[in-house]
Amino acid sequence: MSFQVRSKDLLGRVGTIRTKSGTFNTPHMFPVLDPYHQTLDAKFFKEAGIDALMTNAYLLKRGERNPEPADVHETLGFGQSVATDSGAYQILEYGEVGVKPDEIVRYQEKINSDIGVILDVPTGFRSDPARARWTVDETVRRADQAMKAITRKDILWMGPVQGGVHLAEVERSAAEMSKRDFPIYALGSPTELLESQRYDVLVEMIIAAKRTLPKGKPFHLFGAGHPVLFPFLVALGCDLFDSAAYALYARAGRYLTSEGTQLLGDIVEFACNCPACTGISPSEVLEAAPKEREARLIQHNLWACFSELRRIREAIRRGRLWELLESRSRVHPALLDCFDRIRRHSTLLEASTPTVKPHGIFHLSASSDDRPEAQRFRDRVSRSFEERRKTVLVLPGRWRRPFHEDPRYQTVAKFFEDHSNMSIWFYSLSWGPVPIELDETFPIAQTEGRDVGDPSLYQSKAEDVARLIRTLLPRNVFLVSDGEYGRCVATELMKTLGRRKIVVLDGKKLKSQTIINSVIRKMARNS
Repeated sequence: MSFQVRSKDLLGRVGTIRTKSGTFNTPHMFPVLDPYHQTLDAKFFKEAGIDALMTNAYLLKRGERNPEPADVHETLGFGQSVATDSGAYQILEYGEVGVKPDEIVRYQEKINSDIGVILDVPTGFRSDPARARWTVDETVRRADQAMKAITRKDILWMGPVQGGVHLAEVERSAAEMSKRDFPIYALGSPTELLESQRYDVLVEMIIAAKRTLPKGKPFHLFGAGHPVLFPFLVALGCDLFDSAAYALYARAGRYLTSEGTQLLGDIVEFACNCPACTGISPSEVLEAAPKEREARLIQHNLWACFSELRRIREAIRRGRLWELLESRSRVHPALLDCFDRIRRHSTLLEASTPTVKPHGIFHLSASSDDRPEAQRFRDRVSRSFEERRKTVLVLPGRWRRPFHEDPRYQTVAKFFEDHSNMSIWFYSLSWGPVPIELDETFPIAQTEGRDVGDPSLYQSKAEDVARLIRTLLPRNVFLVSDGEYGRCVATELMKTLGRRKIVVLDGKKLKSQTIINSVIRKMARNS
């Protein structure tokens, strides 16, 4: 097995996993197939770009009629990578299954699985702390039992992490499973959280596991299959998912999109251009025979899932995964809660986000202040000056980037080069206080941001500017005030440093070289 990471953004990774039967891209969702009720064929999977599937080894074993089980690839009619689950979900549903951990390992080896899962014990959503602790201990015990039974090293085995909503148990489970060298690690028990839209809790479960598990191994989240959640889960470091939701939703007449779920009967015209939606209207699909309607919805739902995964991979390659989260978080209040919870972990995200990206970034709203680049810049600004200077000039950073290339500032910049006791800063709506020394660095000069914003954003950024200028211990501050944001900066500087130290100049009048020169003369006299 090889897992090669080719691009990163936040905790998301674009990579490839190679098994003995083929290679597939990550992030990836394994469509879970019922081995006895198949509605899709290899031709569809090839057209949709689906290179890896999952089925249930426990169900296969229970329905086996021949003494020698068939190769799972032949059973599914699929020649590429096939993952097999162990039946642990049935434990969560029914309490127990009639198979032992070593027995299901040997069966997965016999049917020639490419990726196998040991028979763990899911914690579930409603388990109390004692039950959660037992499921973690029992899963570790079964992992040891399974590893003794494993004879085929060409199968990639998943090591499940349990603990449910009890985060200390999730961390303990991840720590214990990390001691066992599984090629892939997985987080169990998310299904009820997904169904109840408790995404904030799920975020904490994923973070608790990811902090402890080996960083170089793929990370799988069981049971996640709705495209609306994929960007958030990938941003948290989930490389793999599996789900039968695409088929279950189709059976109920539900149509998946990257912005949520729609009932087929509520759609007047398809916005999707996938083969299942092209050349036919929703009313025609609704009037079709039940099996034909279900088959078409199944195909569309899978196209929707894999289109979103391709979109996410492109966002990672371009360094725009955060922008995708901001966009998707406006789709539903639960997703906004999910995004807000992710924002709390910006320090963890920053550690995995590239320092330089192939494209510039967007500053869209106050939520952009929590992106890793913003945190990294604030840390850098706090270390960007060592000696305090007597005179500080604060200029509006707008329109042109780098800010100092604005024609109005060129004479000022030249003056700065000749006077070492002067410090020049810009106040930017995207970045707050920006020293001229960092004006050309990434991502300041590569940011597309708004020149206007809501009053609360003006106020918070103005406070940042005043707080930092105060640390310079200036004798005099010259502020060029431009617009409502400039007035907020002036107010905050006066509150912080006192009126006597502040000289406010009207930015609207800075249109001629004469006025620029007068500003320089004033600065020279006061310095």
